[in-house]
Amino acid sequence: MTNVRTRPSEGRAAARQAAKQERGGRRRILRWLALGLAFLLLAACGGGYWYYQHLNANFQAGERNLSDASGARTAPNAAGQTPINILMIGTDNRGSAKNIALGGSADDAGRPGLADVQMLLHVSADRSNASLISIPRDTLVTIPACRSEDGKTTKPSARRAMINEALARGGPGCLLGTWQAITGLYVDHYMMIDFAGVVDMADAVGGVPVCVNMNLYDRYRKGHGGTDLKLAKGTHRIQGEQALQWLRTRDAWGDDIGRTKAQHMYLSSMIRELKSKGTLTDPAGLLKLAETASRSISLDKDLADVKALIDLGTDLRKVPTERITTLTVPTVTATSDENRLELKEPDTKQIWDMLLADRPLDDKGPAPTASPAAQPSPSPTPSPSASTVTPSAVAVTVQNSSGVERRAGDLRAALVAKGFTKASTTANGTARKTTQLEYAPEQSAQAQAVAAALGLPRTALHEGTAKSDLVLSVGADWPSGTTFPVTAPPTQLPKSAEAVTADNDKNCMDVNPQGGLYTF
Repeated sequence: MTNVRTRPSEGRAAARQAAKQERGGRRRILRWLALGLAFLLLAACGGGYWYYQHLNANFQAGERNLSDASGARTAPNAAGQTPINILMIGTDNRGSAKNIALGGSADDAGRPGLADVQMLLHVSADRSNASLISIPRDTLVTIPACRSEDGKTTKPSARRAMINEALARGGPGCLLGTWQAITGLYVDHYMMIDFAGVVDMADAVGGVPVCVNMNLYDRYRKGHGGTDLKLAKGTHRIQGEQALQWLRTRDAWGDDIGRTKAQHMYLSSMIRELKSKGTLTDPAGLLKLAETASRSISLDKDLADVKALIDLGTDLRKVPTERITTLTVPTVTATSDENRLELKEPDTKQIWDMLLADRPLDDKGPAPTASPAAQPSPSPTPSPSASTVTPSAVAVTVQNSSGVERRAGDLRAALVAKGFTKASTTANGTARKTTQLEYAPEQSAQAQAVAAALGLPRTALHEGTAKSDLVLSVGADWPSGTTFPVTAPPTQLPKSAEAVTADNDKNCMDVNPQGGLYTF
């Protein structure tokens, strides 16, 4: 064999060619990897976008407020943050076969739902604490005039009725307006769930523990109701239909106040479960919850978006469980009907004032730093109709009930100077501690215009019977000046309010035995 000797230059050229081919191969591999990664990213983004749209399409959305009832917003704190107020609604609507199967007769399928569960969730501006406040469904309140979703007025006049009827009167937007009228607070959003939604969400969460202090059997009796919930004494993990039974049980707890306590116990327990299991930070768990929630919950249009809900969830995760307070507003037996309730004043006003000032309802943390920026506006935000009121067309009578001389005349002069030329005075009235502006239902816009002119707080406006003039009764809380004085907000709950924190997992519901009717 002949040996062929390669010249040095030829060897170097071959090496360069081999290296070039190797580099080219590596570049091709990198290009393919890059293309593959790009494809995967595009597929992931496309799938994520598709799923985002899918979830958004599941939501049932409506108008936030379908009444003219306005509410005052809390001014931003020093960091520019504001509180969040969300109305949480549970409806007994039988609008689907599943709801009928879970909740009663098909004869009820055509009627509007009633809001047997309603709570206001207040999340503080700095997200350090939150509160869940209930009004019992049997409480008599003034439901304002409400429009339909298409803008037509379906219920043109206000009426006094049980608060759970507001949902049937005009949907969740009407119920939200009713809460704004009652509390004087601006409510940012609503969330509504029906029977089937409760069952689905309870299953998605995996059940929550609840406790009863004795054997419970809420027997169903024709003509009397009952859920057939049956639990032995002690703690049980409930989900699905059993969770719905727990939330709907009433007489076995004694009354409607007992039912709201049971609802608070369930929600507090759910919060503890979600946090302890890490569901709110687990992608798979969140995905399951998101899918179920999008099919189970109705929202206002501003909240019916996955991103908006994620942002809200991020805010809620910041609140420690031990800083979440639940309570039912103080009530008394209604003077007009011994089978109904009415709000206990001034106790409930004290609670609304604390929320407006963003004061925590527990005693586990410092109150927000008082500063001009953190003080709430004393007057309600005028409704659109109030801004069109002509002051010279408003007839308002001023009555001095303050015990201080010439108060009626001073305020009449102030009103005339602001264009309310029909303002007049009348004889002194019975002494009053608080100032009140009374108006008929159809005079709501005029009352708001007068309140804005004098700086009256929303809680001073009182809807009464029909009359020709608005009546401003000046109380002892306004002894001087022509602009209502802004007082320091309360820092503690009234003694009649029984508050419980969500970290309390030792409580058991007290069963109402009533001669063995609700026990076994």
